[in-house]
Amino acid sequence: MVVNEIYYVCLWPVFIDLQNPCVSGNNWVASTNPAGGTPGKENSVKASNPDNLPPVLQQVYIKNNATLTLTFNEKLDSAQSVLPAFYKISPEIAVTKVTILSPDFTTVELALAGNLQAGQTYQVTVANIRDCSGNILATPVQATFILPQTAVAGDVVINEILFNPRSGGVDFVEIVNRSNKYISLQNWQVGNIKADTALDARVLSQVPLMVAPQQYLVLTTRPDIVQQHYPKAKPETFLKLSSLPSFPDEAGTVVIINAEKQEIDRVSYHEDLHFKLIDDVNGVSLERIRLDGPSVASNFHSAATNVGYATPGYRNSQVQEANATAQVFTIEPKVFTPDGDGDRDFTTINYAAAKNGMVANITVYDTAGRLIKRLVKNELLANQGFFQWDGTNSQQQKAPIGYYVLFIELFNMQGNVQTFKETVVVGGKL
Repeated sequence: MVVNEIYYVCLWPVFIDLQNPCVSGNNWVASTNPAGGTPGKENSVKASNPDNLPPVLQQVYIKNNATLTLTFNEKLDSAQSVLPAFYKISPEIAVTKVTILSPDFTTVELALAGNLQAGQTYQVTVANIRDCSGNILATPVQATFILPQTAVAGDVVINEILFNPRSGGVDFVEIVNRSNKYISLQNWQVGNIKADTALDARVLSQVPLMVAPQQYLVLTTRPDIVQQHYPKAKPETFLKLSSLPSFPDEAGTVVIINAEKQEIDRVSYHEDLHFKLIDDVNGVSLERIRLDGPSVASNFHSAATNVGYATPGYRNSQVQEANATAQVFTIEPKVFTPDGDGDRDFTTINYAAAKNGMVANITVYDTAGRLIKRLVKNELLANQGFFQWDGTNSQQQKAPIGYYVLFIELFNMQGNVQTFKETVVVGGKL
C-alpha cells in the first residue's frame, strides 16, 4: 500500500511542511544546511506551506469517443471526487463512472453513457470535487472540447514556405486548415522529400493538437527569431518543434503527412519561383496565392515588400480570391504594377476549360507585335485554374511600362483550335 509518493530530482531533497504532504513537488526544496542535508534531524527549510486553493482544471483530452480524461494541477481526494454527479457534459451525455488515476491522482477518467459525435462542440462542467488537502471546488469550472474529424488530402494545406532565411534566421512552414472540420494533428509529420525520394520528416506533436477551421499554424524551431525578423507575425500561431527537416535553398518538396502516414499536401518549390526583380531572396517566403487553389508552383509567389517579405501566421500578402466567372479566359487584374509592394504585383490568366484534353499556349507581345515572353507552352489544362505573369520578359527583366497583348491558343488532339487576345497594362512609377 502506497502511503505517500513524490517524483523527485536531485534538487528536491528536503520536505518543507510535514503537515502538508499533498502538494508534492511544491513542498520540496534544496537543503540549506552546509553539510548538504539533515538526516535524522529537523529539516533546515522547515516552514509552514499550506494549500488553501481548490484544484484547477488544466486540460481535457478525448481518449476515445466514450471516454474523457481531465487533468488537474494537484492531487485530488480519490475517495470523494469519484461521484459522477460532480461532472456534467453538455449536450447531455451521462457520466457513468469516474476513475482517479494513480499514482499521481491528478488525472480523472470519465466513462460516458453514449458516444461523442465528431465535429460536435461539447462542454464539461466540474464542481464540488476536493483536492488532497480538502479544498473544495465550490465554483463550477467549464471547458470546451471537440471530437476531431477525419482529415482527407487537401483539408490542411501548405500556405507559406521560408526555405532560404536571411543570415541568423530560421526556416518555417505555415499550414492552414482550409476545411470546415476540427482536425487533430497528433502524430502528424512535416517532411522534405529528398532527390533520392527518401523522406526526412519530423512529428508535429505527440500529444493532442487541434486545429479549427481556417486556423493558421507556423512550424519552426525558433519562434522568437521568426518574430524578430517578421514583427507582424502572430505568436499565437507558432508551433515550436525541436527540429525541422532540411529545406534546401535551391529546390525541395515539402509534405504534410497524417498519423496514418497518408499524404495530406505536397508542394515542390525552387528558387526560380521568386519574383525576378528581387535582388536578394534570402528571407523572402513563397506564399500561396489562392487558398482553395492547387498545390502547384504557379499558385505561389514571393511575399510582398510592404509586409517584410513574409506573413507568418496571418493572411498572405499575395492572396487572391478565386474568379467565379464562367468565361473560358479572364484576366485579373488588367492593370498591374510589378514592384513587389503587395498591391497587384502580377496578373493572373484564369481559365475554365469547357472540355477535357485542352492544351494551351500563351505568348506575350508588345503593341508593336514584338515577342516579349512565351508564358505557357503546350500546357495540358485542368478543368479550371490559372497562370500568372509577373511583368518580366524572356531575359527576366521588367518589361517597360505600357500595353501588352496576351495571345492565347487552345487546341486538342482532335484538331479543334481556339484563339483569344487579351490586353493588359504593366504600370509603374514614371
